[in-house]
Amino acid sequence: MRTPRPFARRSGTRPHGRRTPAGGGARNPLERPSDRLERRLRVLLAAVAVAVLPLLAWSAGAVAHDHYARQRQTQLARLHPVEARLLTDARSAGDRPGAQRGFHALVRWSDQQGGHTGVAPVRAWLERGATTTVWLDGHGAPAAPPVTGDLANTAGMAVGFATACGGAVAACGVWRAVSRGIDRGRLGRWASEWESVEPGWTARYGR
Repeated sequence: MRTPRPFARRSGTRPHGRRTPAGGGARNPLERPSDRLERRLRVLLAAVAVAVLPLLAWSAGAVAHDHYARQRQTQLARLHPVEARLLTDARSAGDRPGAQRGFHALVRWSDQQGGHTGVAPVRAWLERGATTTVWLDGHGAPAAPPVTGDLANTAGMAVGFATACGGAVAACGVWRAVSRGIDRGRLGRWASEWESVEPGWTARYGR
């Protein structure tokens, strides 16, 4: 004789043939409006962090890169390089009050008009007799070298990274500020409700 199997209730089915919403989609009766606001704000900030923040960081980095790239092109259009020989050791600007930043040295170079000497920006720690590239302006005077292409790339990445970090910090700050405001509202409503409930509670159960 076979033992009858116990009745197996199907998932999602309540007694008397009533079904629960698929996937547990019933609204939590304990969820307050402040809870729904907090959850929606969390979703919104997450969407901003995932979709908007990377785009904003990329745009800021591209603007910085284009700025330095245009600056380099402008400088290359009005400057031209020549090979020069150092007549003195390269000296830091800290050795000469009022001098321009960086390292400078007395150099000599030649062009179609003959030989010339002048103080020009050079690479750090070059010694007398070394050769280097000096940049001259339209008047043939030594000038600061143009910015490098690496500077544009580095500036773009740095600005993009800083924008991403700043945006993440701002999003966290907004979340913390709003969350604290919601918590203060909850505590205020709880205190108000307790003021109305506490007399009856005390009279019934005592202190």
